Amino acid sequence: MSRPSALRVRDLTVTFGTARGPVPAVRDISFDVAPGEVLGLVGESGSGKSTIGLAALGLHDPARTHVEGSIRLGDGPELVGAPESVLKRVRGAKAAMVFQDALDALSPYHTIGAQIAEAYRVHHPKAGRRVARQRAAAMLERVGIPAARASDHPHHLSGGMRQRVVIAMALVNDPDVLIADEPTTALDARVQRQVLDLIHELQTETGTAMLLITHDVGVVAATCHRMLVLRAGEALEEGPTTRLLTSAAHPYTRALVQAAPTLRTPPGSRLPTVEDPEPKPRATARPGTAPAPTGVLAELRDLRVEYPGRRRFRPHIAVDGVSLHVSRGETLGLVGESGSGKSTIARVLAGLRRPTGGEVRFDGRDISGAATNARLRRELSRDVQLVFQDPYASLNPRRTVEQIVTTPLRVHTDLDAARRRDRAVELLEQVGLSASHLSRHPHEFSGGQRQRIGIARALAVRPRLVIADEPVSALDVSVQAQVLNLLMDLREELGLSLLFISHDLAVVRHFCDRIAVLKDGRLVEAGPRDTVFDTPAAPYTKDLLAAVL
Repeated sequence: MSRPSALRVRDLTVTFGTARGPVPAVRDISFDVAPGEVLGLVGESGSGKSTIGLAALGLHDPARTHVEGSIRLGDGPELVGAPESVLKRVRGAKAAMVFQDALDALSPYHTIGAQIAEAYRVHHPKAGRRVARQRAAAMLERVGIPAARASDHPHHLSGGMRQRVVIAMALVNDPDVLIADEPTTALDARVQRQVLDLIHELQTETGTAMLLITHDVGVVAATCHRMLVLRAGEALEEGPTTRLLTSAAHPYTRALVQAAPTLRTPPGSRLPTVEDPEPKPRATARPGTAPAPTGVLAELRDLRVEYPGRRRFRPHIAVDGVSLHVSRGETLGLVGESGSGKSTIARVLAGLRRPTGGEVRFDGRDISGAATNARLRRELSRDVQLVFQDPYASLNPRRTVEQIVTTPLRVHTDLDAARRRDRAVELLEQVGLSASHLSRHPHEFSGGQRQRIGIARALAVRPRLVIADEPVSALDVSVQAQVLNLLMDLREELGLSLLFISHDLAVVRHFCDRIAVLKDGRLVEAGPRDTVFDTPAAPYTKDLLAAVL
């Protein structure tokens, strides 16, 4: 006897209409999710995960999308091809969705209480405003937010609290199916753990079936009963999570599982990728301990950075009394949750932000005033370069790769156009691209390729310090592994010093020699990698490590 299905998908095929003709995004996908079960849809960007989630709620543009197959919620009507009136009754009541970016999913003009109450009244039109407000307050309390904050707007809340609001909106009508599309990707480790624990608690309490869409194998391991692996719109493998994580049959699944570093991954080792599932050991891999320092390259002494408050509000202290240094040839990992001051320190070291107090030195020179001194800022930019978190936002979409990569050369060297082009080719080859990519624009590349272009641009003038601000947090695990392997190769080949900023402790342990931990703008712990991870002294560091999935 077959078990009941809260969500039943059969032979689902989704095709997008484009100027170049139809493009199949999903091909013949079939699966079931039972009441109370969590099924993880796993795969890289472009594998069709979100397409399936959107199709389940009929959220695709019918004028540009063709959907075939069958989607049913329990014993409900067929949703593929159903009229909008049917889909409106289903959305939010029978099935609800939690999106990746909570700030985009919430209206900035309305209070969070009003938005949750509206989601309730849509499906309970006879309920009065008072009842809806009471229901909204109860849902806020249920997700761990005081009901008194119902009058707050989304921008008043942290990222984790906004995601809790989105979860409250999704569950306010007690749906049978919850579709969670990368619900914790943009969150810090502790907040991610809190949100996942909350979803699991609520889902278990209500018996809701959940379709969890993610590329994070750690999230799947912590939350899912079964997983379905997708690649290029096709299902490769499905089965119990434990079996697929330990003895997957398909090489692609094994590569995805192994690509993400864990706290047990040997530091400095080459990570497997989908293209190279069994990489050879790095010939120049770093030993288990940090290399002997060869002198201080960059240093912060009692750094303080304040942002002015609006009207009569006090200034916001972003960094308070931080002292740390980066030695020549060393990689320092800067760890902390959002708002801890990591990116502010990066901007100060790069000469993009003037400190309020303290001293900033590079190679023995005081650079504290670089942000307001054009000549000093120009000189510093040759020695200090940045690799940003979002490779698409940091690349000019109107410029070709050649123009992007050669811009630092035009500013800092007297090379002619031909020699700049030669240097650009050399840089692209160094990061795993080719001369044929010079004439293309950023939108013609994948996320991993765009990050490689950003790295090539940063290396163009042979800087002595590279500041990598969350350089892999927006990438799929296999692409993340490719970029980390590349950075490790370049570090060994060029003798780079790096300030590596991340909230992913497993990545930091794998990549960095020393670790500095920030909390609320203060330095709570710093030391060699193995010391910080194996015998952390600060309670906050212990909490961060305990939250790693």
